[in-house]
Amino acid sequence: MDNKVRLIHLSYCPGLNRQVLDTAFVYGRTISPTYERAVCTEFVIGVLGHFMALTSEDTINIRIDQPRESIKDVYAQMKDGSPYPKGVVHALVSKGRGIEITDRHQVLPGDFVQFWYPNSWGHCGIVSKIDVENKVLWLHSSYPSTEGYGIQPFHMPEYCHFVRLKE
Repeated sequence: MDNKVRLIHLSYCPGLNRQVLDTAFVYGRTISPTYERAVCTEFVIGVLGHFMALTSEDTINIRIDQPRESIKDVYAQMKDGSPYPKGVVHALVSKGRGIEITDRHQVLPGDFVQFWYPNSWGHCGIVSKIDVENKVLWLHSSYPSTEGYGIQPFHMPEYCHFVRLKE
């Protein structure tokens, strides 16, 4: 049944989103065989590498690896509206290869996401499904509980940003 739901959703997806999902399915375990070998950002970088050449600035932006003293600097940037904590969203939009999606009801499978829980950890991945009303995202990503690449649900926090890849 879940596969039918996924296929129905995919029929409404732009072709590039379907290609992103296909790439995640086909290469996910190769890109991220274990979480220790490739965390969420490395998984996203690996998938995007099938669609474009990434510069060192792009990978720094995806990893949210700008110089800082501590993780508290990221929380301050979020509060101040800086684009840097948006990770993959900022990287693709600033490169001209992504369209930020601000209405969660417009998010589709194959869109990329970066989120942060309040004063805690962040995560990124590729949307498999989204339930806006119940604030649940199912993501293709690399995570400890999936031991590398897998699809897993996450509670969707307030600080949650989406981007759609464009040609």
